[in-house]
Amino acid sequence: MTAPDSIGIGWRPSSVSGWGVYGTNLILELLALERNPVLAAPPHRLDVDPDIAAKLAPVFQRQEHLSDLLEKTGVLEFDFPVLHALRNDFQPALADQPLQGSHNIGVIFFEDTDISEEGLARARDYDMIVTGSTWNKEVLQRRGLDHVVNVFQGIDDSLFVRAPRPDTYEDRFVIFSGGKLEYRKAQDVVIAAFREFRENHPEALLMFAWANQWPVIMPTIANSPFVEGHPEVLANNELAIAPWLIANGLPEDSFIDLGMPANKDMPRYLAAADAAIFPNRCEPGTNLVAMEAMAASVPCLIAANTGQLDLIDEGNCYPLNKQTPVAPYEPYAGVDGWREPDVFEVVESLESLYSDREEARRRGDSGADFIRQFSWKNQIEALVGHIDDLYRS
Repeated sequence: MTAPDSIGIGWRPSSVSGWGVYGTNLILELLALERNPVLAAPPHRLDVDPDIAAKLAPVFQRQEHLSDLLEKTGVLEFDFPVLHALRNDFQPALADQPLQGSHNIGVIFFEDTDISEEGLARARDYDMIVTGSTWNKEVLQRRGLDHVVNVFQGIDDSLFVRAPRPDTYEDRFVIFSGGKLEYRKAQDVVIAAFREFRENHPEALLMFAWANQWPVIMPTIANSPFVEGHPEVLANNELAIAPWLIANGLPEDSFIDLGMPANKDMPRYLAAADAAIFPNRCEPGTNLVAMEAMAASVPCLIAANTGQLDLIDEGNCYPLNKQTPVAPYEPYAGVDGWREPDVFEVVESLESLYSDREEARRRGDSGADFIRQFSWKNQIEALVGHIDDLYRS
């Protein structure tokens, strides 16, 4: 059977979330491969350059027509494969997806390892399951799923490159931290380590992008022994992070809140960073923000657990290995493989990086060389290859 020209995509492209950036680049690479991307949902907070917008416009126009039809029918059936975004425990079920394909592929990045029998049954309804990390794939294989393939997310290798440092912060030692604010992503560890590091280095500046489009999960940061409380959620769902940081001991001039920058704007912020910290307790994928920081040659501190293990190679970062198990907390019942980072190791690694800039630069460049293999072009070609295999069997 010949693989169809079209491929359906069951999630929204965007410029401000991992899923969204994945979706946007998936569309662009499918177009480059002359495979027609068919969208289930319109874009959300998409901010791209005009040339990219022009490429995407016909795809979005077709989506508008499909949206009208979907509103009338409730479900659309196609004679080509459809990629479906799945949450923990393989939700939603295939029967609840608005698009149905000749083959249905579930794409999942799961944090919760407590997978029910019902969840495994839902997984088996899909023709193939695509994970975004070795950790996710191995968890599923241990539970008996044999139709799982692993495809890492990618980086835009034309956008995320080493760039000259801007003179905006030339007298500061800039530490970058990215990811939506929640306990799982361990911004509390970043705060505690930065607070201690700054005592010896008052020129240190914390630059962060911690905005969270899902504020319901944000208060989990209060589980931390290192910070008090959590930011207030404002009427527009923005987080009042600055007052919270000040209440937790950071002077007002010691940090910069980037808010929710578009993906295309991230390289200029990363160009100003001397270091980036990713002490995450769990990452179901490889951590797209960390991948992009590495691609920009920023020396990175990366916790050696879960999906982030796929990013760590000899000499390409500062691995954080001093870790202990994490206790389950709402809403996560299964935390096998999650790890609690050690604040003192983060501080020690920052001190090492600070005192030996030549070695830091070497590790940053090594990280960029390592991550270059995971361009969006390479990753989407690999994904399409797995999809086409379904039509050869």
